Amino acid sequence: MKRSSSVTGVALLTAAAALSTTAAAPPPSSSQSPDPASREHTAQQQKREGPRNISFFSDRPLDADKQIPVKSLPKAARDQLSGRPKAEVKRDTPRGYKLRRGQRTTNFIYNSADVWAIDVSCGWWDCDVTQQVRLQFKENVFGRQSKRWLLRAEAKPWSGPPEFELDYSYECGVNLPNQVDETCSTWHNDGADGPDQGASWDGQQLNRGFGRTPGATKFPMLKLDVEFADGSHARGDDGELGEKFRGWDVCVTQRTTKLCPTTGTGD
Repeated sequence: MKRSSSVTGVALLTAAAALSTTAAAPPPSSSQSPDPASREHTAQQQKREGPRNISFFSDRPLDADKQIPVKSLPKAARDQLSGRPKAEVKRDTPRGYKLRRGQRTTNFIYNSADVWAIDVSCGWWDCDVTQQVRLQFKENVFGRQSKRWLLRAEAKPWSGPPEFELDYSYECGVNLPNQVDETCSTWHNDGADGPDQGASWDGQQLNRGFGRTPGATKFPMLKLDVEFADGSHARGDDGELGEKFRGWDVCVTQRTTKLCPTTGTGD
């Protein structure tokens, strides 16, 4: 039985589920206003084939009280509806982790912008919002001689059913100038904690060591995989399940280690 994250925290499943999308022929161009006969034809076709369900992430929520035009969905969501394959995302950051905007508030604290996991059911022209979950990633470097960071995952119901489930996976990254970045576990054995995954909930904290090599630049990577009440999983902008948060770069020194003045973004 699913549990409400607003009461007891979010239960997590580690098994990934395939995105549920009903195959269908593409509708007429959404940029054109269909004539009545065309609408009637596609309405009959939709009735035979049923709605198309997709789940994705967005930097803003949808209005759950209104029907959402398909043409106003994010491009990644429209690509899911059309069945177009996702092009491979090539970024310097390992496996597509990306700084999700936000800001470095002090020398030791970075907060990402909010991200929404969104589940919708679509006809040819419009979509109904089924459920939305608001996510945020927070990074706190302890400073002084500590070589550890405290990462916090926030996941709260936004609209629709309050129940959802969540998985996390963690890894430490190394920002290498003019090179493809590596993970801490494949770079040097300098005391960094290795990758980890498991169940998560709203407010979960991860205390992890990132290694002691002076002059190195490290950053955390946290993936949050949202499973909605209907069993679907939100798909990230790299085409894989889960949203991949890249943290702010940390400049490692022998003494007071803190966030770097600037950071890589993963773009």
